Amino acid sequence: MANQITNIPGIGDKTAEILAAHGFKTVSAIARSTVEKLSSVPGFGPSRSGVIIAAAIALLDEPARQPQPTAATAKAKKAAGGTGARAKAAAGKKMAEKKAIWTEKRDQKTADADSGEKSRQAKLKKKQQSKEKARKEKLKKEKQRKEKARKEKLRKEKQRKEKARKEKLRKEKQRKEKARKEKSRKKKK
Repeated sequence: MANQITNIPGIGDKTAEILAAHGFKTVSAIARSTVEKLSSVPGFGPSRSGVIIAAAIALLDEPARQPQPTAATAKAKKAAGGTGARAKAAAGKKMAEKKAIWTEKRDQKTADADSGEKSRQAKLKKKQQSKEKARKEKLKKEKQRKEKARKEKLRKEKQRKEKARKEKLRKEKQRKEKARKEKSRKKKK
């Protein structure tokens, strides 16, 4: 029975139970699945999922076992030219061509799964890079804002001190002027 899930290499009874619990009960269900869907099952990463899907596809693409020839098929073969060496060679050639096509399909599906995973990883990496860039830009702006606020605070402090110094000098000058006027008034008396 080629449609049993445990016929897929790498799938045992326990793994089959886990897959069945997540909706993958047949080989064809796994073969039709995507790497992302199969990766959601515990114990299945993207690489294992791709391998399992490719194995399921290969298992489905396997030709059905040839039935034992009956008397009617033997007569049909004999009428078509017998079961000679040429007929066997032609059948072998057809089988080799079919195997090559199956292998090519399997390889293509595996390559598609791998390229899909690579493009997903590239998108994820690009997204992470843009997030990191935005984070750095935010930190840079925050640092600039703090530096600007610090400089503004220093400038205001310097202005306040300069204003206080000028006020002190003005008062000192007024006090001296008042004392000088007082002294000159005393002299006049």
